Amino acid sequence: MQRSASRKRVAVTGASGLIGSALVRSLRADGHDVLRLVRRPARTADEVEWDPARLYVDAAGLVGVDAVVHLAGAGVGERRWNEAY
Repeated sequence: MQRSASRKRVAVTGASGLIGSALVRSLRADGHDVLRLVRRPARTADEVEWDPARLYVDAAGLVGVDAVVHLAGAGVGERRWNEAY
């Protein structure tokens, strides 16, 4: 698949979260190809399976990716942030 020089292929972890879902919409609106890394078997062509607990990612699904944005992890509004957390 040929892409224009300005069109990028971007993989995003945490794509279903508050910030991730907004980023995915914005990237797509700007004409970029977005792959969502999901922690279950991929169901659609824009998903790539990964399982950080097993140290597994479907590397073949990431071929041609120009950038990865990692947003998975602790949510900003899930709980009160303090020094211990």
